[in-house]
Amino acid sequence: MRVHLKQYLGVLAVLAMAMPVWAGRSSSRTDSTPYDTMQTVTIGKTQLKAGHYTLKAKEAQHQLRVLQDGKLLATVPCHWVKLAKKADNSEIISNKNKVTRVEFEGRPEAVKVG
Repeated sequence: MRVHLKQYLGVLAVLAMAMPVWAGRSSSRTDSTPYDTMQTVTIGKTQLKAGHYTLKAKEAQHQLRVLQDGKLLATVPCHWVKLAKKADNSEIISNKNKVTRVEFEGRPEAVKVG
């Protein structure tokens, strides 16, 4: 009887240690990348003048935050899309001065704007 109790407690200990693996990714992860632009660009419905910005996206949320000098300038609707492979570098992709996607280094997903 005593051996069964020890085995039971051992199995419970192993299961408790494995719980973070089962939980998967944390939905509180925030990705961030600097963004420097030399000309006026549009992201969502917001126009950004030439300057230095920071783009932040929180996992499991559908908004991209645009900051300048730590101040929130805009919150832009977006959605996460799967990439063929993890992004080698952070990259802001635009078309005709309009930001369409933000890839974050080491992430298998990107934020698609619009």
